[in-house]
Amino acid sequence: MKTESNHSRRLKRTIIPVFVSLMLLTLPLLPCNSMPMARKAKFSGTWTLNESKSDFGEYGRMWASNKLIIVQKWRKLSIERFSSGPTGEEYNVLENYTMDGEECENPIFEQSKKKSTVTWSDDKQSLTINSKLELEFEGQEMTIDTIETFSLQDDGKTLVIKGTSMTDYGDMNVTFVYDLQ
Repeated sequence: MKTESNHSRRLKRTIIPVFVSLMLLTLPLLPCNSMPMARKAKFSGTWTLNESKSDFGEYGRMWASNKLIIVQKWRKLSIERFSSGPTGEEYNVLENYTMDGEECENPIFEQSKKKSTVTWSDDKQSLTINSKLELEFEGQEMTIDTIETFSLQDDGKTLVIKGTSMTDYGDMNVTFVYDLQ
């Protein structure tokens, strides 16, 4: 019959505690469930309006941008909106946001400004921009509250913006659909 040597017993006494210690140290690094971590949706790109898939509501077409250039980098988001005015003149507006829930302020035109906060959905697949537009035109002041929710479809090739605007004159709901260029 073989007997265990002193060397072998010492080795087991050393290796087992070291192995157990290593397991206890690495255990917190393992995910708690087998679900992969959700990656944030990436909205960066040049997007053109798909009028046939959009729902403009009664007056929404005049609020829809013809093209969007979105740059999403780290905690920053910039959206350049290219639009046409009521008489056909082309113009664009650049909006810069932080995606940390802090209020951002963007000039719109003349003395009008837009104060916004951006938040991610729990699953990080959509983001919502809550804004208050303070408009001043020919001495008249007006406030418009807006909510825009951005989401991607078709493996990131389609951007859908569901918007709601609320004014003293009523609410408006729209869905703008954009194709990635």
